[in-house]
Amino acid sequence: MAIRNRFQYEVATGRMTLPVAILIALLVWGSTCREWTELVSMALCAAGTYLLIELNTTFALIHTRTTLPSALFLTLYAFCPFLHAYTPAVWLPVLFLGILFALFQSYEAFYASTPVYHAFLLLGLGSLAIPPVLYLIPLIYIAMGDLRSFSARTFFAGLVGIATPYLFLLSYHLYLGNLESACDTLLSSFRPMPIDYSILSLEQAVSGGIVLLIILICSVRSLMATYQEKVQTRIMLRTLLILEAGILLLLLLQPHLFNALFPLLIALGALPCGHLFAQTYNRFTRIFFGTALLLILMLGLFNLWMHLFSF
Repeated sequence: MAIRNRFQYEVATGRMTLPVAILIALLVWGSTCREWTELVSMALCAAGTYLLIELNTTFALIHTRTTLPSALFLTLYAFCPFLHAYTPAVWLPVLFLGILFALFQSYEAFYASTPVYHAFLLLGLGSLAIPPVLYLIPLIYIAMGDLRSFSARTFFAGLVGIATPYLFLLSYHLYLGNLESACDTLLSSFRPMPIDYSILSLEQAVSGGIVLLIILICSVRSLMATYQEKVQTRIMLRTLLILEAGILLLLLLQPHLFNALFPLLIALGALPCGHLFAQTYNRFTRIFFGTALLLILMLGLFNLWMHLFSF
């Protein structure tokens, strides 16, 4: 291990990285909390942090002991106070990490229909909050092909999984006698909105720009380095990048969903970032790691200033 990479190594693999991130998140959340419902958002953020640890541990996506992906997700989420307000969309990161668990379990599985059903069931539940996430269905089927779990059986298992929450929802509205109005409301939520980036606040624009820059660079560099990994790990990392690209495209086409989709991008992008910084030590990562940490710190200070002192 080169001396010049020592700081990156200590942060990426050190035992104190996640505790420090937790402390920072608690301080930031405590200083910005205005309603008790934001504590629910914090609890779901903590659940997402734990699921990232379990995802990496279960499928060995990073062959080095590290909590960096979870620390990055927790820190970036905390540094964006505009994401702290509770809405149904705050469940999406937890649901999407559950989707990844199910998809990865379907890898070359003999009975892949069961995890595929669970993955699409979770996607269906998430779509009840943000219906446009259903546009990601083709990408998930493409990823299933890469995971060697796509077949006629799993195709229809996915359709049944998507339909399950809607069958319960429509049955409920049929019981209430307002099925027609419920269907009209549901269909209207799929109508695309005009692309208008002016609706984004300065905090959203700056946060989106900095985080996207870091995630895109890490994703590309991590993909270039996957030739050293096992076939299974390469396929799973490609699945992450496929879904990441789909969410980014949906975010660019529907900027009014920024607060709902941006946490998904952070959650999925944290894994390639952790993979790069925990396993690659060269001149580029040494420079970029320090730059990324500096940008994240400046982003946190900027967002806190805008949130606490803007009138």
